[in-house]
Amino acid sequence: LGSYLKDEGITHAYSSPLGRAKLTAALALVQIPKFSSINFHDEKSQPVDSVQVKSGQEILSNFDVNVGTEQWTRELSTLRQISHLENFPTRQSKLKAPAIWDFPAPVIRQQLCELNKGEGNVSGWKESCPDYSKYKSQLQEFSENADEFLSRHGILKAKGSPNYHLSKCTATDPQLRHQKIAIFCHGGTGLTLLSHLLSIPLPLVHGGMWLAPSSVTTILFDEYQSEQKEEIIVTPRAVQIGGTSHLTAAGLSISNSFYEDGFERPSGIKHNFL
Repeated sequence: LGSYLKDEGITHAYSSPLGRAKLTAALALVQIPKFSSINFHDEKSQPVDSVQVKSGQEILSNFDVNVGTEQWTRELSTLRQISHLENFPTRQSKLKAPAIWDFPAPVIRQQLCELNKGEGNVSGWKESCPDYSKYKSQLQEFSENADEFLSRHGILKAKGSPNYHLSKCTATDPQLRHQKIAIFCHGGTGLTLLSHLLSIPLPLVHGGMWLAPSSVTTILFDEYQSEQKEEIIVTPRAVQIGGTSHLTAAGLSISNSFYEDGFERPSGIKHNFL
């Protein structure tokens, strides 16, 4: 992952506060020339003092000083299924209900099909998908936190608007307009963020996409400027979702999960993953 990222021109780096994400960030970022003397940013997007780093472990031992830690990017482990639990013969399901992003896709698609009623409108999915409706407030809070994070980088969204736009400061500064932000987080968090940024109903993202461990997802904030308005609209567009070419190039395979019981497969993929 570090070999892949070192030539990507990363300007800002953030991580979930959880240990596995922090360790991944530590090992990857230490390989990036720009960060050989760490100059990360805190939650207010202000640079912290440079720290000479010799190893990933040294970054990890001083992580809160060296790297931006975003609490909202921690795994959404409290979002659990409340139905169809018999479809998951795994060690995890015997201990507690599986994560909401592992919900059976056929069930979700049937619920959304009934909701659509041929009209192509899935705006009411939070109310019509029972396993998701109970988490409306948590999902709303997650979206607000994500937008607040983006606003610190000059990407703003007016209340009630579906679109983002650049702040005047960012729009007039070429360096700010070309920021490349790396966020080291988790599978469920990544999928939920994709749903928010791409305006795709969350159940469809959970049931139709999957992010492998150590995979890379790239979102471009595509610029559009109307002739009638000075502001620059930016639309999140997925350039890459769950890319693992860097693992293949390194001769590595996708890691299997401890929670899948006797099945040799990663979490989130069921039955026929090879």
